[in-house]
Amino acid sequence: MGIENFWLIVILTASFILLLRHLGLLIIQIIFAILVDQFMHSFLFTIAFIIQILFSLWIAYRVFQAAGYQYQLEMEKTSRIPQHYTIESRSGRRKNFL
Repeated sequence: MGIENFWLIVILTASFILLLRHLGLLIIQIIFAILVDQFMHSFLFTIAFIIQILFSLWIAYRVFQAAGYQYQLEMEKTSRIPQHYTIESRSGRRKNFL
């Protein structure tokens, strides 16, 4: 559990946030990572590392939810399942997936 592993998780989380199309959360992620890298030492770094792991798991869960939503939307648009998100001619599009 070192700074290299921390940055690896930060980069993976940031890429997932880009997939979710949420600019505000990406900025918060970058600021958090820079602050941890510059100012945290030993015990506080361990706490920040655990927070980052939990945040990454939550973001990964949201990515899988977004993939499921997209799959269901495609199934509805091709009339393979009954309409839920595209009922009454709605497109089912979202600004972001959080």
